[in-house]
Amino acid sequence: MQDSAQTASVMDHMSRDAAIAFHGKTIDLLTAAPAREALGLLRPGSDAPATSLPLMPPDMTHPLVSELAALPTWATEHWLLTPDDNVKPCGEDEFTEAPPERRFSRSGCLRDIPRDALGIRAFISALKSTDVADAFSEAFGERVSFRSADIAKYEAGHYLRRHSDTFDDRRFGLVFFLSPGWAAGDGGELVVEAPSGAALATQPEQGRVALLRINPGYHHSVCAIRSQSWVRYSIAVHFGTAK
Repeated sequence: MQDSAQTASVMDHMSRDAAIAFHGKTIDLLTAAPAREALGLLRPGSDAPATSLPLMPPDMTHPLVSELAALPTWATEHWLLTPDDNVKPCGEDEFTEAPPERRFSRSGCLRDIPRDALGIRAFISALKSTDVADAFSEAFGERVSFRSADIAKYEAGHYLRRHSDTFDDRRFGLVFFLSPGWAAGDGGELVVEAPSGAALATQPEQGRVALLRINPGYHHSVCAIRSQSWVRYSIAVHFGTAK
């Protein structure tokens, strides 16, 4: 499959000095007024399921996509729903043979970030910083700290079914959409639902960031990728009650 997000056949590794600058730029972006104001819309007491804003300029998304598209450590993961409403990983054959209603998700996952992927490491490190935690805590109206980061690659036929992620005292998440070239009909939208029935679908446009509430009664999902060529690279991070 031709990866429309990959702009070069060989990854141009970010230098250490460039990674340090990228780390600082990411912190500045996440602690500035637009991100804080967007997160403020999800403060406890609000019913809003999610919000989104165009946040990352191309000069920030491009190096991340370049690294992600070139990494050899991607693995396609398949997950099934169990009878007790939990999920479990499985092989491709078991997933394919399972009834459709039990197939929970299929996507590319990056569990191992190579040491020389300095752009990705700088980005995740910035999200873990105390500067970001402090800014997010003030904006959200509650002390929070970083919980986890999930780096995903959704290709044709990949999806994630409706679920809630209410564990580890999670309070909200952010999904950074990195791939250029999304067009209506490609799929990959993030859908977030509130207990009231209010819902928001965020288009995975390059540089857009979705902020979603994680609380009992709130659910989110990723629509199936319908394009045969467009690939959705994204990084989802979660914040929870401060530890």
